[in-house]
Amino acid sequence: MRLVGGVVLWLIATVCGVLGAGWLSLAGVGWDGGFIARSYWDDSESGIGVGFAVILLIAWLGLLGGSFAVMRGGEYEPSRAIRAASIVLAVVSIVGVLALCILAVGWPEPPSEYPSPPWNRA
Repeated sequence: MRLVGGVVLWLIATVCGVLGAGWLSLAGVGWDGGFIARSYWDDSESGIGVGFAVILLIAWLGLLGGSFAVMRGGEYEPSRAIRAASIVLAVVSIVGVLALCILAVGWPEPPSEYPSPPWNRA
């Protein structure tokens, strides 16, 4: 039962982390020698997306910690398989979500459909 509860929490946590990375991408947060805001939305809408991303990533960390604690906790000592599963699942989630966050922030901005003329006048 301990393993099932931990895996369910891990699955929910990982989905929250993936959605948080997706919201970073949707908010238009990028990296080009420093954080930049890409202009996909209005400024206020982009801020809402960043807020959703932060909330989801905090929820991911909390649920991942809860998953780890559920698998490791209890009145009896967990088996070697449960201890190994808790570590492997936590590492998989951390590596996967961090990789998605790095891709969301570091991916180059797509070319505009309506480029400005070379003399920067419309």
